[in-house]
Amino acid sequence: MTSDGGIQIPSRLPLLLTHEGVLLPGSTVRFSVDSPRNMHLVSQRLLRGTSLKSTIIGVIPNTRDPEHDTDDLPTLHKRIYSLVALQSNTGRWTLTFNWQCPGPVWLLCSKILCLHLLCLTLTSYVSLSLCRIGTAGIAVQVVGSNWPKPHYTLLITGLCRFSVSSLLKERPFVLAEVEQLDKLDQYTIPATESVAAEDGELGELSQKFYQAAVQLLGMLDMSVPVVAKFRRLLDSLPRETLPDVVASMIRTSNKEKLQVLDAVSLEERFKKALPMLTKQIEGLKLLQKTRKISPDNEKRVTNICISPLPLNVCVHTPFNLDGDDEDEDGDDTAVLERKVHGANMPEAALRVCLKELKRLKKMPQSMPEYALTRNYLDLMVELPWSKSTKDCLDIRAARTLLDNDHYAMDKLKRRVLEYLAVRQLKTTLKGPILCFVGPPGVGKTSVGRSIARTLGREFHRIALGGVCDQSDIRGHRRTYVGSMPGRIINGLKTVGVNNPVFLLDEVDKLGKSLQGDPAAALLEVLDPEQNHSFTDHYLNVAFDLSQVLFIATANTTATIPPALLDRMEVLQVPGYTQEEKVEIAHRHLIPNQLEQHGLTPQQLHIPQDTTQDIISRYTREAGVRSLERKIGAICRAVAVKVAEGHRATKTEALTPESQTQQGGELSVCVSVIGPKVQTIQRNVFMLV
Repeated sequence: MTSDGGIQIPSRLPLLLTHEGVLLPGSTVRFSVDSPRNMHLVSQRLLRGTSLKSTIIGVIPNTRDPEHDTDDLPTLHKRIYSLVALQSNTGRWTLTFNWQCPGPVWLLCSKILCLHLLCLTLTSYVSLSLCRIGTAGIAVQVVGSNWPKPHYTLLITGLCRFSVSSLLKERPFVLAEVEQLDKLDQYTIPATESVAAEDGELGELSQKFYQAAVQLLGMLDMSVPVVAKFRRLLDSLPRETLPDVVASMIRTSNKEKLQVLDAVSLEERFKKALPMLTKQIEGLKLLQKTRKISPDNEKRVTNICISPLPLNVCVHTPFNLDGDDEDEDGDDTAVLERKVHGANMPEAALRVCLKELKRLKKMPQSMPEYALTRNYLDLMVELPWSKSTKDCLDIRAARTLLDNDHYAMDKLKRRVLEYLAVRQLKTTLKGPILCFVGPPGVGKTSVGRSIARTLGREFHRIALGGVCDQSDIRGHRRTYVGSMPGRIINGLKTVGVNNPVFLLDEVDKLGKSLQGDPAAALLEVLDPEQNHSFTDHYLNVAFDLSQVLFIATANTTATIPPALLDRMEVLQVPGYTQEEKVEIAHRHLIPNQLEQHGLTPQQLHIPQDTTQDIISRYTREAGVRSLERKIGAICRAVAVKVAEGHRATKTEALTPESQTQQGGELSVCVSVIGPKVQTIQRNVFMLV
């Protein structure tokens, strides 16, 4: 502390040499450190220090190319220089050399020797090109990483300006004697008092700067978080702090920020920062003349004037600058934290998310683990922990819907209606585990989709045929590269509710390999006594699957493991009779094929007797897939005739007499009515 109550920084400060970014007093900037000097500063000063004083460092721009910033002297045998002057009046310590090589060899050698001795005494000035004025800051956060190369990431808050009096040492890090230029207590002066104290040109500049900042805000979208924060800062901060704060928030180049940093007097600081605001205002005016700013592109205009990743302003003031508004897009961890608290997840999952979120805030975005942790938290907030759909428990409506969707299948329909009836009596009923076993093509998958529509739930199909890795069911552990959750958790994320209808298709065709047995992983999923706490390897927290209605399909139970088969309620789905196939064809298959081929019932009519002949002679199967393909072939043949110019005007119904059998071929007669009535015979050959 000084005699007037101000805060005094140490007279000797280690210097952090930055090549990108300028730290201004009152702002917080994140720097990536990978040069040898800066790495030594962090490891020997910041990480080993135990007091608050050890965390205060000087941040000073280094104008020398970072690729040539080494601890070695320039190679003298390649280039010969003559030292002219050591200049400091321009605000930077530089050495000026001229190329000279006159005289004989002995004179040249003597000049090389003299120059070498002189460079040894001025090593720091040869290898460094520092600004004369820097910013004293406090290291708020230090994070290290070894990828892609060893480096540290520092979060530094600027305190005040200082000038470099002399360099005390250069190795292992730069240590300098500094002189404080700003008073730290100036940031706590109320704005009204500071304005009243300004007179003359300084007061006029301060008022001009404030008016320009207000004018710039009036041209931007106040719904953008960084613009709203800019507005609060203008109303709460003292006027003398505004040049530094505004220069750190608006989009400016490092050269312009260096000009503000080099301005020691407050009057000069206002003069340097005011043109920055004026340039942004003129640019917006020009943009408004060329095109009208609409609400859709107003945020795009804001990004032109305000930096898309603005600096976090951290000024020493009793006012709360954070508020309850949404933070800027760059600080998305605050938005993610609000999503975590609003996901209504269980207490155990919430604790895990908060722990991971705390780790996320401490690591830089350049670390590979940052993306992994962020993806994990995004998945956790997207899972439907408490979101569910309300079941439709009207049994009469459900019966009508099932009858309209499927003909026959009385056993399956009766089981669904029983489930709805029990749900009316007890709302906390766990979802049953059903397994439809039957030959291909009988409608097992379509029945599952109809059940979901009957209940009013979301539907998700998981194909298990050929799956031979248990990670497809339970997910990968997050220690592996490219890890992801299993299909169960991924399906819940897709549907967005915790009580969907999951169809586990072809459960009898699961494989087994060195990666594990997926059938064994399904034991926990399909067990009503265990799936209330299903743990995916990726999540590593329990998720309740008890409200999910699982429906498995299989062609046979012979290949299903006994332990898995014991957990499911098996419902046999036999093949259709000929009478049932005829009804299915005329209720569902023929209208569906007509719609797919762009035909109308007036253009094509197939009588029931013809359909029965197709079924009995050419599509002998348990299901109806071959029957659907034969009907599709008829539709394509008629579509060709319609496309050739025939137009349908009326229907000529086919009679059994119009059907003839010729040499093992079935001649199906369909009528295409055009300007002249023509009868087209479509020969459907039996495929053996």
